[in-house]
Amino acid sequence: MNSSTSSSESPTPDASAGKTSAGLFLASMAGAMVLAATAVSLSPESWIHGGPEYGMAEAFEDHIEQACSAKEAPDLLIIGDSRAVAGISAQTVRATGLNAEKFALGGAGIFQGWAVLDRLLDCGVRPKSVVMAYGTINMLESGAVMERTVNYDIIKGPRAGYEYGKAAEWEDRKARQLGYKAISIFGAEGSGIDFVLMMPALRAVLAQFPEALLHHQAAERERVDFLANQGDRYYGQADSASALPDEAQFTDNAPDPMAIRAARAVADLGRTNGFPVYFYVLPVNETARTGLRPAIFDMVRAFEGELKDAGVVMLNQAWALPDADFGDPSHVNARGRPIVTADFLARYNGALSGETAVKAGQPGRPAQANDAVSPAVQEVEEGGK
Repeated sequence: MNSSTSSSESPTPDASAGKTSAGLFLASMAGAMVLAATAVSLSPESWIHGGPEYGMAEAFEDHIEQACSAKEAPDLLIIGDSRAVAGISAQTVRATGLNAEKFALGGAGIFQGWAVLDRLLDCGVRPKSVVMAYGTINMLESGAVMERTVNYDIIKGPRAGYEYGKAAEWEDRKARQLGYKAISIFGAEGSGIDFVLMMPALRAVLAQFPEALLHHQAAERERVDFLANQGDRYYGQADSASALPDEAQFTDNAPDPMAIRAARAVADLGRTNGFPVYFYVLPVNETARTGLRPAIFDMVRAFEGELKDAGVVMLNQAWALPDADFGDPSHVNARGRPIVTADFLARYNGALSGETAVKAGQPGRPAQANDAVSPAVQEVEEGGK
């Protein structure tokens, strides 16, 4: 009897207690995620990111702040990607008597170029002319924004919210629209996107923590060097590169609408602020000219038509240099840079003097036999566009 009574009166599991425990667990998990996101956002990123990219991005920001503080009024302001970093020597351009400033960074597409120009104009920089200098890959796609933190982080300053709002407006992919809109309202850290994009780099550092110090030291060296050299830098160091560049990975059948919209926005800034806007196409290697699908160059020509319709002056068209002028499949080496810079200066000065833009061709010297080198032995320091 007693045992029966005891059995019948024993307490049953409390469902509400189970719900409370589950709720506490979820709350603790959420709290841990918030703390982790906060810790990552507050951590010095130079310890987390590997490779030279973060140092270059920091130098890029230093350059912008210097230009804003000085209220510069350069004769020529160049915005561009890594092919402009490697291919157009700002120091050589300045040596000809042109007061030139180059704001180019690896992975940066035309949208980032527009955002940087918008920020510079807002802080009082007054260029007399602007050149968009990009490789054909960034005439096809929107760049690495929202793919690598070092690239979307170049959009900073008091106009960042407005600029990300424009990214949300120009982007056709719904998930990215929402991401850009969140950043425009809450910022990169407040939206949590900074945490999400930094996770791969953070995991790599936690797996081999001593690497963090090496990352920091490399980033600081790169920051000083990139700024001192005014954004002039080689990527691959090989004597030749015979592999296909980034364009080989582009599988769409039309240029990214965001790239077109951003290019038109640069032209609009030119009209509003009273300066002409030019476009210079950086070369591909000879392997790309013969090995890429023909549709790539058809799309590039279509993009050139969009630029002309927007009032942008095309200084050249898609062109190629021998593989021997490239240090990796996408970037010219020490032999190719003087050729590209001389070609750029001839076309830019010709446009200023009212001459018709020189027809794209093979400048500098005739094509020579390619010195093929396997990509496996190339010293490629940065794999971006």
